[in-house]
Amino acid sequence: MILHIVRNPVTNDSRVLKETMALAASGIVNELEISGFHEQGYSEGEELPGRTIWRVRLSTRPLPKDIISQSFKYAEWHARLVRRYRKTPLRVIHCHDLEPLPIAARLKRLTGAKLVYDAHELETERVTSKGIRQALARLVEQRFIPQVDAMITVSPSIREWYRQRFPGVTVTLVRNIPHLPEVQLVPEPLRERLGVQGKALLFIYLGGLGRGRGIEIALETFSDVRVPHHVLFMGSGPLRDKIDAVSNHCSRIHYLPPVPPSQVLAYAAGADVGLCLIEDVCLSYRYCLPNKLFESLLAGLPVLASDLPDLACVVHSHNCGWLVSNEPTTIVNFLINLSREDVERVRDELPKRVKALRWENEAEQLLGLYKRLLSNGSRNVR
Repeated sequence: MILHIVRNPVTNDSRVLKETMALAASGIVNELEISGFHEQGYSEGEELPGRTIWRVRLSTRPLPKDIISQSFKYAEWHARLVRRYRKTPLRVIHCHDLEPLPIAARLKRLTGAKLVYDAHELETERVTSKGIRQALARLVEQRFIPQVDAMITVSPSIREWYRQRFPGVTVTLVRNIPHLPEVQLVPEPLRERLGVQGKALLFIYLGGLGRGRGIEIALETFSDVRVPHHVLFMGSGPLRDKIDAVSNHCSRIHYLPPVPPSQVLAYAAGADVGLCLIEDVCLSYRYCLPNKLFESLLAGLPVLASDLPDLACVVHSHNCGWLVSNEPTTIVNFLINLSREDVERVRDELPKRVKALRWENEAEQLLGLYKRLLSNGSRNVR
């Protein structure tokens, strides 16, 4: 059996489901189980093609999110997973993110399975990693990463960061690129729906509405009376109320609730430009390749992105948009001078230039790692 351990609830179209679907379809593994937290509205057990889901119900989950309460939740989670899997003939334990890593390492010792650590971001350098939380995160990685047999992460700079700090561990790049539907996208008519007229452009922001993701910068710039263009925010998070407040005073700022993952690309295709402003507030953000970047490009949109290393590499290598600093004055000046003709020039034949950005190509990297891991008796896969 292959076991994937997740720190979050297992819901629709997450990276975990894409990876496990690729593994199940490959024939490399015969039995695969995903273990994540239980979420209201989902069953505890679920059967998917080639894999099963076990959503763990924790009696301690209603406790607050302070460190002491979180330690009780973690202890129960640890005990439940060890009790369920300690006598299971596991071949690979695939650990998603940092929190389950000590549990996965213990299960490796108990079962003799190979261990894969899948870091969905630069775990110890997140925007929320400060003080004792960051110190604990660094301690966990320093202790347990040397025990893994292979590692996966999501951007070239994050891969290089881990390679330098843990030179004995092989790190494979598997970017979080969405599935492109086999049928042709039918764009959602967002311009008509939102009243965007004439040569005004519609920018779209997709994803979590949290700090550090350029939302407040976008609100400041698009509410400038000199900017003729519109922006649509689609997602959920703590800045939703601020978006609503600003949109009440500026008719060019719009909000729509998130849609199911299967509809995201169609909604993106209904806009003109994807917005990907990431603030350089931590290394994880500086080195990120966010989902919204790839969602916009696969929907046929050029992107306006922050001039950060990995974002800049994608924009330059695929000639797929524009890079700006995160200074509102600079962005305002750029927007004032950006025309529909400028966008159409970049958008022309964009699907050809981003043709290599497909989940199937990323899945090949994942499958290659598993083939080496399962055929190699040594501890570290090269």
